[in-house]
Order: sequence, then structure tokens, then C-alpha cells
Amino acid sequence: MKKLLFITLLLIGSTVAFTGCSKKNDDGSSSGSISKSKLVGKWLYVKFVENGDTETFEDGEYFQLNEDGTAYDSMDDDNAQWTLSGNKITLIVDGKPNIATVEKLTSSELVMSTNDNGEIRTAYFKK
Repeated sequence: MKKLLFITLLLIGSTVAFTGCSKKNDDGSSSGSISKSKLVGKWLYVKFVENGDTETFEDGEYFQLNEDGTAYDSMDDDNAQWTLSGNKITLIVDGKPNIATVEKLTSSELVMSTNDNGEIRTAYFKK
């Protein structure tokens, strides 16, 4: 009887231990969730990778995410609306939604990618 009680307590303890832990991202949030406050700001383009081709930037092109849900891309001179859900950013430009995945977010670095019919595009930014 004591062995059965011990095994039951061990199983319960293991379940609690595994479900109580979650992976932390660089921004301190749980895996799959991004801090909106860390996204807000002016992000300078560093490089853009598409289909193995890399374009680098040094001329001050930027992407601005504002607290009020508006955004501006200086490279395309586009205004947008944006929302955040988990690690997905939805940008609405000219009424069309574009979804990007935040791959990395620190206080000084942002990496976002999109997958458009198998074509992966990754943008790298710095503050």
C-alpha cells in the first residue's frame, strides 16, 4: 500500500513539475508570447533575406511600431495598422493583412519572418 501511495505521489509531483514550467524567451515572456512593449519603437533595417538572397541596409531605413497600433515602413513609405497575438504580428496595409512571426526579440534586436506560399522572407532589425 505504501508503494502505491508513493508512486501516486511521485506521478502527481512529476505532472505538476512539468506543467508548471515553461520556456522563457529573451524578453522574459513564455514561449510563443511576445511583449508588446518591447516591440514598440523605431527599428532600423539591418538586412533582409529572401530565397537565399541577402540585402543589407546602412542608409537609415526603418520600421516604426507605435503603441496606438499604427505602424510606418520608411522603405515602402507605407502606413499600417498592427496587432499582436502570441508571437504573430498582423500588419494591415491597404486593407490587406500580412502576418509575420517574431523569431527573436530583445531590447535591441528584432527578427521577423513571413512564409508566402513557401517563400520565406526574414527581416533583421536593430534599435
